[in-house]
Amino acid sequence: MLQKTFLHSGWEFAEKGWPGGKVATVSTGWLPAQVPGHVHLDLMANGIIADPFERMNELGCQWVDRADWSYKTSFEWAPKEGCPRRVLRFEGLDTVCSAFLNGELVAEHDNMFVPLEVDVTEKLIEGPNELRVDFQSAVRVGEERRAAYFEANGIAPDTLWFEERAFVRKAQYMFGWDWGPRLVSCGIWRPVCLIEFTARIIDVQVDAKREADGTIALNVKTEYEGDGVTPRHIYGDRQFLDGKHKIHNMVRDWTPGVMSFDEDDPASVGPITLGFISVLAHADDSVLRDLNEGKTPGWPTEDYPESYADDSYIWIGVSRPTLLQNHDAWGESFEFEVNGKKIWARGANWIPDHSFPSIIDKARLRDRLEKAKDMGFNMLRVWGGGLYETDEFYNLCDELGILVWQDFPFACSYYPDDEHWQEVIRKEAEVNIKRIRNHPCLALWCGNNENLEMHVNRWGGERQPPRYFGENHYDKVLPALVSELDPKTSYISTSPIGQPPEEQVKDQKRRGPNADGYGDQHNWDVWHGRGDWRHYTDSKGRFSSEYGFASSCSLSVWNKTLAEEDWDPHSPVVQWHDRTGKGHDTFHGFVKLHYPEPVTLEDWVYYSQLNQRDALRHGVEHYRRSEFCRGSLIWQLNDCWPVQSWSILDSDGNYKALAYELRRLHADVLVSLERQNENVKVWLVNHGAEADSGVVTVRAVHLGTGAVLRTWASEELESGSDSIQLALEFSVAGLAVPDTILFACFPDPLPCPSPSEGGGVPGAWQLLGEPKNSRFAEPEDLLFSTSEEGVLTLRLKAPVVDLMLTSEGDPSAFLDNFITSPGEQVRVRLAYMPEFIEARSLAGEHRVKVTRGQL
Repeated sequence: MLQKTFLHSGWEFAEKGWPGGKVATVSTGWLPAQVPGHVHLDLMANGIIADPFERMNELGCQWVDRADWSYKTSFEWAPKEGCPRRVLRFEGLDTVCSAFLNGELVAEHDNMFVPLEVDVTEKLIEGPNELRVDFQSAVRVGEERRAAYFEANGIAPDTLWFEERAFVRKAQYMFGWDWGPRLVSCGIWRPVCLIEFTARIIDVQVDAKREADGTIALNVKTEYEGDGVTPRHIYGDRQFLDGKHKIHNMVRDWTPGVMSFDEDDPASVGPITLGFISVLAHADDSVLRDLNEGKTPGWPTEDYPESYADDSYIWIGVSRPTLLQNHDAWGESFEFEVNGKKIWARGANWIPDHSFPSIIDKARLRDRLEKAKDMGFNMLRVWGGGLYETDEFYNLCDELGILVWQDFPFACSYYPDDEHWQEVIRKEAEVNIKRIRNHPCLALWCGNNENLEMHVNRWGGERQPPRYFGENHYDKVLPALVSELDPKTSYISTSPIGQPPEEQVKDQKRRGPNADGYGDQHNWDVWHGRGDWRHYTDSKGRFSSEYGFASSCSLSVWNKTLAEEDWDPHSPVVQWHDRTGKGHDTFHGFVKLHYPEPVTLEDWVYYSQLNQRDALRHGVEHYRRSEFCRGSLIWQLNDCWPVQSWSILDSDGNYKALAYELRRLHADVLVSLERQNENVKVWLVNHGAEADSGVVTVRAVHLGTGAVLRTWASEELESGSDSIQLALEFSVAGLAVPDTILFACFPDPLPCPSPSEGGGVPGAWQLLGEPKNSRFAEPEDLLFSTSEEGVLTLRLKAPVVDLMLTSEGDPSAFLDNFITSPGEQVRVRLAYMPEFIEARSLAGEHRVKVTRGQL
């Protein structure tokens, strides 16, 4: 028997005075607290601090991070028959803390990424019990450890890129980043519970292997504790009796054990092939009888009789993602293979979705990840300045067929790596490798983010430490653990990885780990270098694992963040919510290279998002039509607070302009227009679809009238799977640049289907001139029909370019947006019918009317 009681009610908190170990409460006494949670959230709820996301309130909250805080609650307990063992389990404590039960110190903890378990079998008392957790300031502890470590290792105090955050095992982004605020915080950030049991499962490892005869062999190892139990393993809703039968039977007394099933049994989701296995530990064979009567193993556990002790429900991956790094004509490849089939990776980098990660629940994760799937993602990189994500995150990636590149949580810093710290990291990594390794979505482990790049290219100039601190973790501890605990998954020591150190190319453009031709590449030479996104085509990166261009969040996010006096694109508060590191004038200058001068904040949102869309369209298309590149992971998918950043979704999860375009850019078949002065090339790229044949058609259309000025068509083409071909090449000489837009389509004549409509390859378009210099038709009045449920229908009289639809600045109602059309009927899918509709295009603002009748 096993019983779990969550201890989430009745919590209070207070600022703590550490001398003497006594609690010094604030003047109002102990205040109510939320668990799971963070201290900033509790201070906000009690009216002590303002919301740090609004205006510049972040600055007024810095004192919180230097204070110490205490949390306490009480709970009733009585012994339970059949549950002789009792364990307190904290899924996550942030970060440096001590735990007390009934005034007795029972544990000290120092790692946000590792659960804490305390055996309290002999410590609970019948009746009320008090549980208290005292947190020390992670900032102050980090500073103290840094000073001591620097003195012991002869490191100069003014050394850069080796700050206090490196000395606390805590999500590094919470100390501030170039897209996030500095809100270090503390708290009981994950669930806490009392587990009482006879026996329980500690760990299950499942390894799936495809055999030559087409069956899938599963090797399952179960670790459990307790007496009088036997683990049973069940695949799907089929029972295994004795380990000799391949299917429809139950395996008993099977640890470790191997079973196999037909290849057709699992389900395929994107590149991932799934089944599931349920592992039970119990003492009564009535469970087996119930299962044989047709009960399905797995959740909910209420289906099992009282003799049930514990179970573990695990998705298993029949697919085997593998990283390939082979010498070739361009240097050394960096590409992923799944079950012997090479894939072209499409996706982005994932950061923690909130500055206070206790807020991130399964519904929020599902929203973000389903949007990633809608945008054609097949991979996410969990970035090293954040977290080992929650089980809910990986379960959703399994379900949606999104592969995960998992960084270990080290980023843009040197790290202490003596024997003490190696042991700290070994324990942390072991827990998390075991927790994550069974997930079919897991494609790669990576030691850190940009730490080798930082060292080789001497970030900080002369103010850097004498050696590559942290190297022992990435080159010794972590690869050894991955090899031991998860040998099926590839590992790289850092990103970008580049060539081996002795072979690294060092030039002024991309030195060392970030060189062209080898490994993955972080292409920041554009945003942090030359500025104009047209330079993306200079990259010869084998796999672009970070690159991005910044834009504003949605107007609806600004509505929650600004006061009336801040409502200006150049206001101090708007500038405060820009962490892009370029300076306000430079950021605006990048947009004004292509778009008109933003006068209002509404202008800035619109033009900056379009410029970001154009930049990543240019970059993704370059990489996809390049023979040498096998992946594009944009920086970044999401945001953790209201900010102007490189994100595709803003902090409310709203699509920016880029998000709608990614449906086309990430489709298996891509039509790409590449223009160099008067010469235009049309590429046809296929990364995964079945072969299709047809003609590529391009039309030049007059922006003012919609008249077709010229038409070009290719020969009959076949778009073979994993192929790149030049379909058409022509000149636009003689066309009036400010008045012309090109539309391209394959395999059918125009109009092409939109990415949301299906039934064909999404069409491509391109203005011949810069948007700021183009001559558009006067913005026409728009009449929308709601005659079809869940859809707005619009019939246009003239071409429209980048028609943005919002409702009081909020784009979330419109599943299709930023619409460009040569002048025809357009369908816009709705998430819900908004009360108001605002519309603007590059021609200006449009008046809107809505009718229920058909157009």
